[in-house]
Amino acid sequence: MTVAVGFPRRPLHGTALWASHVARWIPALMLAYGMLIWPLIYGRSVDGGPPVQILQNESSALSQIYFPFLLVVSAFTWIATRYGRGSPIASGAIFVIALVIALSNLSVLWSIAPEIALRRAILQTAIVATLILSVQAADDPDGVVARIFWLLVAIMAVNLAAVAMKGPGPLGYEGVYPQKNGLGAAASLAIIVALYQLFSGRPITRLVACGTIILAMFLLVLSKSKTSFGLVLLVPCLALGIAVAARAMQVSAATFIATMLAIAFAVYQLGVASYVWDFSTVAEALFGDPTLTTRTDIWDFAMRMAERRPLLGYGFESFWQAGPESPAAREAPGFIARMPHAHNGYIDILLQLGIVGLGLVIVMQFAAFGAADAALRRRFGLGWLCLCLMLLAGLRNFMESSWFRGFDMFSMIFVIMVALAASIRERRSWNT
Repeated sequence: MTVAVGFPRRPLHGTALWASHVARWIPALMLAYGMLIWPLIYGRSVDGGPPVQILQNESSALSQIYFPFLLVVSAFTWIATRYGRGSPIASGAIFVIALVIALSNLSVLWSIAPEIALRRAILQTAIVATLILSVQAADDPDGVVARIFWLLVAIMAVNLAAVAMKGPGPLGYEGVYPQKNGLGAAASLAIIVALYQLFSGRPITRLVACGTIILAMFLLVLSKSKTSFGLVLLVPCLALGIAVAARAMQVSAATFIATMLAIAFAVYQLGVASYVWDFSTVAEALFGDPTLTTRTDIWDFAMRMAERRPLLGYGFESFWQAGPESPAAREAPGFIARMPHAHNGYIDILLQLGIVGLGLVIVMQFAAFGAADAALRRRFGLGWLCLCLMLLAGLRNFMESSWFRGFDMFSMIFVIMVALAASIRERRSWNT
């Protein structure tokens, strides 16, 4: 039997009460901008205009109102509900996220495109601050997740209509997004959140969750997004296996993940040293393409350029698509010069913020896994969701670039899950 045991919390009244209710909606509204509002208003196909990854970092008339407004609202709700009861960066994982954002802003000082870096760093600061403050002010992890779930239900319904009306794009169905990967990413996120609701929601919510999983899987198949399809099959089982194994071995999830990664890396290196395999043969075996759809060409160029500024990089969002003087525009060969990112979030962080930034992002992830582990010990289902979406964001960044890229859905969902895990831990309840 599951029994929630915890310390009583000070009841909210008046302004604090309705402020907490408002705060529960803000994370969903933040996700709604990148996943629904922006694609419908500003999204353009890759053949007819700039790709989505470029525009996600740029200001528009709507974003200049939307994000500052939600930042002000989230700050007010936090003050109304939390002021004097703790720091917004008290959690270790949130503190490391704050360090990454601080470094991104400081990188304006050495950026080769300081105006662009400053504008994009300010946008990222506003997004991260809004998400963390609103989750803390809501003080209701289930309420926050429920609103995100219903948003994803609506997004899947809108995309179904778009698929029916637009037909397929050149590489797969795109839905309301500029390219197929956008639809695949949204569908994979909907499937995982719906899986949580399928086992923890009310009867009507479970019914809707079941239908959403079927619909999202249908859209995912239509999108032909291999990365999203593979991850949505792998990550839920992987997160559950990690959670169960870590509990059985009485170690933290972060320690278990670090050990497994070390073993996998050692096995790979042993195979390379023994001439049993190399990267191309492994990529061919796993993905059917030794170049990973020409990603390896992009990575080779990016790593050569990273060697020129190894410590602090070229500045936040100052390497790709940062004007005619950006390194990619000046030196990248062929199609690589038009890339909006390296198709690898870790390489992009290395390019932007150097070894220092990459080290912080790695520490951030393991701090996040530690927060998820604490959540697992108190609310196993909700902790599983946090760990699952953290892993999804981390693994996706090996093939795409999402870390702190404007209003990218995976960057935002990672921050939300970190804040939720910290909120669960703070509530001091556990399963027995």
